[in-house]
Amino acid sequence: MAYQIRCSVCRADTWAGNIADMIDACTDGSGRLVCSACGGTETHVHQITGRWEKEPGEVWEEYIRGAVRVWSRSPDYFPYALLTADSPDGKVNGLRLSFYRDPGPGGRLVDGPGPGGAPRLGPEELFQLLEKLGAFGLLRAADVEELASRLRVNCRAYSLA
Repeated sequence: MAYQIRCSVCRADTWAGNIADMIDACTDGSGRLVCSACGGTETHVHQITGRWEKEPGEVWEEYIRGAVRVWSRSPDYFPYALLTADSPDGKVNGLRLSFYRDPGPGGRLVDGPGPGGAPRLGPEELFQLLEKLGAFGLLRAADVEELASRLRVNCRAYSLA
């Protein structure tokens, strides 16, 4: 699937042929989409998708404002998160987890939630994603401290290590 990245400032369009190219070539260090013409980050990908097979009349409309990859131990499996907003210039308020498989030369890039659902993240990958969400400004240190405090009180028998 190709992605058309529209800049709200200079109105230029940047194209990425697939999700891997979009993440690698069209995002900055924090994951924000970047305009290839002006270098700005007031950018988005407008995406309209069918919501459910049982509800064909309903659609999801979202604006992708960024994408972050989570590195995994597998050499061909790449979990990522699309950071979404409700409007082209809106604040990021959603996170869509997915993954792609890259079988290498001659193979076909496969993208999506897959037959098993959303990607599997181990503790290390989850912490990596949380760090990236913090760098993006979607998660604050106080939020993480609050979560850690709740875990200490409510989940003493569990460990992420």
